[in-house]
Amino acid sequence: MFETATPEVGQEWPVRIFASQMKLSTLPGVMIMSDTVFREEISEAIRAHGAWKYRLRTAAMKNETNLPVQDICRDDKCRFGKWLADISPNERNRERVNKIKTLHGDFHKNAGQVAQTIADGNSAEALAALDGSAFNKKSKELTAALMEWKVSG
Repeated sequence: MFETATPEVGQEWPVRIFASQMKLSTLPGVMIMSDTVFREEISEAIRAHGAWKYRLRTAAMKNETNLPVQDICRDDKCRFGKWLADISPNERNRERVNKIKTLHGDFHKNAGQVAQTIADGNSAEALAALDGSAFNKKSKELTAALMEWKVSG
């Protein structure tokens, strides 16, 4: 048996459905995401996470210890993390969405560890971590998965 819920007056359901799922567009409060918007979100995510890698490297090189570690380590604080949380997986994309959520979480965990190392005044150790295989592997895996998702939709 299925339970149904309706949003209160003035609220929207936090569900995003891809344009290829237009048959569901008659549901109240459901937002349809065009392929263009979807691809722009993925491109922005790649750009923003690349920018954070650069920001961490710059902070380590300049010994900037005032990083928002408590936000960097959380995958639900960045724009992409918030967007990703609103994605409603379906049978077609469930495995990919879950994989990207995991990779995104791993990126933030690793970035948070690097940020904490910088905040603790260990810039050389942070730079070594940024150059290390673990951080770069996870970062590249996330980027590759996002690029694949962007192309295949």
